Amino acid sequence: MPITETAFRANAVLKQIMNYNLSVLKFLASLNGSYSEGQPMLRTYIQLAPSYLLIDGSKKDDPETGVAQWALGFERIMDVLAALHPTGQLEHATVLAVRDALAECWSNTSSIQASQTAQDKIKATAARLRKLMDQPDSSSNSLS
Repeated sequence: MPITETAFRANAVLKQIMNYNLSVLKFLASLNGSYSEGQPMLRTYIQLAPSYLLIDGSKKDDPETGVAQWALGFERIMDVLAALHPTGQLEHATVLAVRDALAECWSNTSSIQASQTAQDKIKATAARLRKLMDQPDSSSNSLS
């Protein structure tokens, strides 16, 4: 294989690894809809969000696009939380992981070029989490 083809493939793999949205999508697809049982690993992806924000928001040709991809990944995670909460399957540790990750992401925004865009996305995600937690669930065992 010529060196240019190898470099091209390596670059393609790096772009996938350095994209929070793609990483989250791959993880969620691997769960086959069993989101409740996948919460420990989901929390790992949540905890990686601040690092991915730094990568997606500063190492791209277009930091705004990087932040948008990062935000899309976090939105997908929030979709899972929104699906788990009404069924009473959302674990308290998962909610705390989101809260902590958002706080750390906020701190990281000073280190990226698209800081205002990132702050806007973080505010929107935090508002979504607050709204979700204000909604009653259908089980008394929620957030256990």
